[in-house]
Amino acid sequence: MTAFEVPRADLVASLLDRTRGGPFLLTGPPGSGKTWMLAALADELRAQGALPIRLDLFSSASSPDRFVTAALAALPAGPLAASLLPATRLRALAQAGRAQGAAAVQGLFDLLASLREGTDRRLVLLFDDATEIRSLAYFQGLREVHLPFLQALRTRGQGVVLATSFATLARRLWPDLEAKALPALSAPDLGTALPRLTGSETLALRSLTAGAPRYVRLLFPRLLSGEAPLEAWIAEMAPGGLLEQACRATFETLLLRSRGYGMSKAVLLAVAREEGLNLTALVERLGRTPGATRDYLQWLLDVDALRREGKRYFFADPVVRAWLRLQAPGAPDLPAAARRIAEELFVSDRASLAEAGTPAGPEGDGGEPASAADEPAMSPGHRRDPLMEID
Repeated sequence: MTAFEVPRADLVASLLDRTRGGPFLLTGPPGSGKTWMLAALADELRAQGALPIRLDLFSSASSPDRFVTAALAALPAGPLAASLLPATRLRALAQAGRAQGAAAVQGLFDLLASLREGTDRRLVLLFDDATEIRSLAYFQGLREVHLPFLQALRTRGQGVVLATSFATLARRLWPDLEAKALPALSAPDLGTALPRLTGSETLALRSLTAGAPRYVRLLFPRLLSGEAPLEAWIAEMAPGGLLEQACRATFETLLLRSRGYGMSKAVLLAVAREEGLNLTALVERLGRTPGATRDYLQWLLDVDALRREGKRYFFADPVVRAWLRLQAPGAPDLPAAARRIAEELFVSDRASLAEAGTPAGPEGDGGEPASAADEPAMSPGHRRDPLMEID
């Protein structure tokens, strides 16, 4: 079977140009294609004679010793030749136990800062899930680990890309770091990947998947066999379907990254049922105090589960919202409900595009832009520390 692939040569080229400047962030929600883009960048860099080094912080930054060991293993021998002695000492520090963890991590940062020297090929560092560096903040001496991490990357200068699914957290950790949001796939993009689709079908597919490559990829086998996008979407959104499983996994991941698991779930269910509610309406729906409701909303904004327009709240991922609406108990006819919700996705997406790319708010919202004055005020004692705690 042919694999799903969308050539995005112009986007790859623009990102390649930016690797010649200082470090920058590549952001996008889960499934938006960031990992694919880093792989495409690596391939193009190698074709140009450069030396890309990729490191996934989600798997490697679970502890100081694992992080240092994984980073050293990812570095080719050539660039390390001029730093062989420091690298050998780093390995020893990483194996020396928790007491030396902070020293080992700082030593790695120093090494990364110096890697621009000692190689005849341009070196480009590609960090996937870069905000996972905060996982090391739970270890002694590393509470503000994200600051020396970025400082080291800036010291080495050009050739650093950091990708993350959590743009809000990244802006808080590194507020002055240049960022680029990875654009969703457009209908023309999808038409290039699936030339058998008609123009109206590519528009429908874009609406049903929000242009997320992950969702399109899950529908691709059905689309390739001739199914219409709507029928493929309904089939894979059924219990156990590929799309249903992907949405469930994203939803659970966002809940676990937020705080107050049970109540955060209730907030998301309320917004899924009635998108565009403001704080007052959510207080009434949830039966909680305004202060508590603000906190849960802010935690869900912090992990990009929700987004805010003016004073109203919306799902960041419309496909996850559609999935959550289908989980309502007592749905009499799941296929019919899925069809109705899918058609609503199409209508909503068309309205958004008609407003020049501005997400469409509910009727009467006025579409006022969010501002600092609209930030939900924290209840007394609320902490903005990005370290997660168990409630």
